[in-house]
Amino acid sequence: MAQSLATRVLRGTRAILKYKKERDILMDSIRRYIATLRQVPEGNYLIEIALNIQSLKVQADKMKWASQTLAIDAASMSFVSSKSTQYYTVTIPEACDKVGRHTRQLSDILMDHVHRPVVNTEHAIALELEDALADLSIYLD
Repeated sequence: MAQSLATRVLRGTRAILKYKKERDILMDSIRRYIATLRQVPEGNYLIEIALNIQSLKVQADKMKWASQTLAIDAASMSFVSSKSTQYYTVTIPEACDKVGRHTRQLSDILMDHVHRPVVNTEHAIALELEDALADLSIYLD
């Protein structure tokens, strides 16, 4: 059964809003963790930050799924068609997967740092997160 134009527009609009929401959450979370790491947290708070950085993998996955849904539900809308559906089904998901893997590694490094402190680890991880943020910014609207 064919969907009405109003239904397609509504689904497409919802998909766009969901994608933008997940994108903003991911970007804002990365920025927040960078700022926190620059303050050199200690003890249990450092463990919490490591777990938060690890959770960026989940947020990157949410953004990837929203991007793929966007390509389906809003394919005919200018937000998607201006870049192509492949951009939202391949390029953005690949970028999200890369960020997810990278932040997982950074979390592991930070957890090791909790048990065996290494000077300037917090700053090094903040720099790595800044690189991840810059990489994402290249792809995102």
